Amino acid sequence: MDYSRYLIVTDLDGTFFGKGARLVERNLAAIEYFKAGGGHITAGTGRIPLNIRKGIPTCGQLFNAPAITANGAFIYDLTADICLKNTPMDAEATLAAARLVESLNPKVGMRVSTGKYFLVNRDRLNSAILRDIGGDPDSYAGEVLPLSAWRTEGATWYKMVFRGEYEDLLSIRPAVEAAFGDTFEYSVSSPHFFELQRKGCTKATGLRFVADRLSKELGHPVTTVAVGDQENDLPMLLAADMAACPDNAVEAVKAVCSLRLCHHDEGCIADLIGRLENPYKQG
Repeated sequence: MDYSRYLIVTDLDGTFFGKGARLVERNLAAIEYFKAGGGHITAGTGRIPLNIRKGIPTCGQLFNAPAITANGAFIYDLTADICLKNTPMDAEATLAAARLVESLNPKVGMRVSTGKYFLVNRDRLNSAILRDIGGDPDSYAGEVLPLSAWRTEGATWYKMVFRGEYEDLLSIRPAVEAAFGDTFEYSVSSPHFFELQRKGCTKATGLRFVADRLSKELGHPVTTVAVGDQENDLPMLLAADMAACPDNAVEAVKAVCSLRLCHHDEGCIADLIGRLENPYKQG
């Protein structure tokens, strides 16, 4: 099968990964088959490169196109280990959003993606944030500081993440959007993540950048196939030539996808690759 005109961009959590962020062997085998047929595949994720590598130690070999990380704010070549494009947030506005949320709800934790690590609010170390940094703030390789110690001068921040229970995140979102309007993009990537990036920066902008770059390298256009399950995937799904989602996707995502795949724990990327070979296959 000739897959040389396809570029697959897959979300990771709830899509590529199985339950518990496990690697699904069926996906890994199908990806190697897809690449042997000339296909290109990469991640389009809210994760930063460090956290992609933690989940997929061989990501530099598995993915053969630049990764769209931090919801499109940080485009990274995992093989060459270099940043290709970055879109930082307004640091002053980001800090102001953090201060607002800190005043609104003491249960909500917060962290900023710098591209290499997280900057974490030490005064809001809830269970979700502690999981994100490995459980021990004193041994975390990034920065764990109270908001009063966050410095914006020269800061390159790519994504703000508020972490907590769904009800708590739901309670802060209207106030944040009302206060900052067009300063940020707003989305959720699960019921426990409320995320902000610079306005105009999404997984869709990342998808277009990677597709244009790959098309120039190959000397012909590529057909983009996006796969995702949550609100933060919607821009990418709408921008792609083909949109697919696992069975566990939220209803808003299912509504825009022409391809409905199996549950993420069953290997939906393998299912997708099979559909590209046989577009009339049901499942």
